[in-house]
Amino acid sequence: MKMIDAQITETVRRHAESMEQQCEMDAGVLELIYDRRLFKLFTPKEVGGVMLDLPEALHVFEDAAWVDGSFGWLVQIGSGAGFFATVMEPDAVRELFTTREFYIAGSDRPMGTARKVQGGYMIDGTWPFCSGAKHASLFTVTCRIASNDMEDGRVRAFALTPEQVSVEEDWNAFGLKATSSHTIHAADAFVPESYRFNVTAPHFHFDHPVYHYPFMPFATANIASTTIGIARHYFEASRAHIDGKKAGWMDKTPERYRHVYRLLEENEKFFLHARKDFYDAVAASWQTHLHGRPVDHYHLDGVVHCSRKVAKAGLDGAQALHRHLGMEVLMEDHPLNRIYRDLHVASQHGLLIDDTGKL
Repeated sequence: MKMIDAQITETVRRHAESMEQQCEMDAGVLELIYDRRLFKLFTPKEVGGVMLDLPEALHVFEDAAWVDGSFGWLVQIGSGAGFFATVMEPDAVRELFTTREFYIAGSDRPMGTARKVQGGYMIDGTWPFCSGAKHASLFTVTCRIASNDMEDGRVRAFALTPEQVSVEEDWNAFGLKATSSHTIHAADAFVPESYRFNVTAPHFHFDHPVYHYPFMPFATANIASTTIGIARHYFEASRAHIDGKKAGWMDKTPERYRHVYRLLEENEKFFLHARKDFYDAVAASWQTHLHGRPVDHYHLDGVVHCSRKVAKAGLDGAQALHRHLGMEVLMEDHPLNRIYRDLHVASQHGLLIDDTGKL
């Protein structure tokens, strides 16, 4: 069965505008996600997950983001956190990951402190941009360890339960509004030793090829696939918008219709070419990985480069086209406006930004 089907598309798009206004996922949409296990695409089957191969999951993330940017972002972020199953203690994973409503919100920014105590750690800190904070069943945070021993100053991640966290509803970005990517706070929260993990350490629990794929290109490709889906939706919606304007434009200024349609065709073609390069780079690295050979820098750099290139192609194309679509697309409640804003915010993620000037 196709994971992102007509029922999901119709349900999510019907609620998209209200979810943006409410700044969180609709309860019915969340129920559909839980039923389809869309937050568990990288969660081990032993704890109720789906556990897809990386290339297959990337296409699901793209399709989800094509339906709606906030929906796709949360499916991708929620599933991506399943990677932590292989670096946490197996008993903790069985305890925390099995719930039907499983979703991890968190931050990789080392903005907390972990003080070693008997049996675990006391956690204090503040972490911004925790996508899905309003419905998370678990939070992961990154801290510097303060223990007056050899661990002092090291950075490690920890799992916190919802009752240990307070959510500050401060996500006021101009796109991806329904992701509830808020700041979280923890004070004197006790975390047992088994809830500590290190995503860069060797990982062999709940074995699967995804868990041995290098984490940074894994995360970069996941986010890139989300921007691909949003950009694909933008070009598709733009085409429908232009077709709706054709009669009026052809009657008054036929050269406008031809010019705008040409802009659409040229920018969409460039984007689709970059999309193909992205999936080709992922496939090449994945096949090398499956054959038991280390994924070398050539393949990994190719995945990261193509991730950034396709995000830029989608955003640049939307920017080139948007200002030619008329005044109505400037209104926040216009569907193209929402897609445009979502694309800007998704492509702003640090993993997709190239500051070398090579793209």
